[in-house]
Amino acid sequence: MKTSFKRSAAAGIFICMGCIVNLKAGGGIPGAVLFSAGLWFVVNFDAELFTGRVTRPDYDPLQKIIMLVMNVLAAGACGYLASLFLPEIREAAAKITAGYADPVKVLWQSVMCGICMYLATTPPKGNVSRFPFVVYGVALFILSGYGHSIALAGYAAIAQGIAWWVIPLAAVGNGLGSYGVRWLIG
Repeated sequence: MKTSFKRSAAAGIFICMGCIVNLKAGGGIPGAVLFSAGLWFVVNFDAELFTGRVTRPDYDPLQKIIMLVMNVLAAGACGYLASLFLPEIREAAAKITAGYADPVKVLWQSVMCGICMYLATTPPKGNVSRFPFVVYGVALFILSGYGHSIALAGYAAIAQGIAWWVIPLAAVGNGLGSYGVRWLIG
């Protein structure tokens, strides 16, 4: 499958929309559940999200990198605009990004998020709706403080500050978590 720049950018925007609604809702369970709308849009509209497609064999490694870059750029642009037009959410975003300073912790948080995203985006067996998997997967990663590389790009842009090394490290962790759980249950 060939990576679509437009569908990859759309995925980054949808995830940033989840970041924004999480911040506007004040976080917690309401914010986590509302954030899942962003991933639901990704799944429902077949947008290309790195964390949901990293284990798929129909994308080669270069296509996955292009997807990741487009996701991050779009989430970052969306987050930057949100920081300009919704300045009241900057402080909450800064609190989230402050928890990503230790590389070992970032890697662990990101591996755990990769597991959540694999479970949230992999079609369930049988004739079962994907919706609950999306909601539970997102709620689990948000409420646990796990690191989603694309969401971190959105939060960082909203907060107008993060060490940008965090995002590629989080992407590696997301991939490790996704591949690891796929190997365990696949």
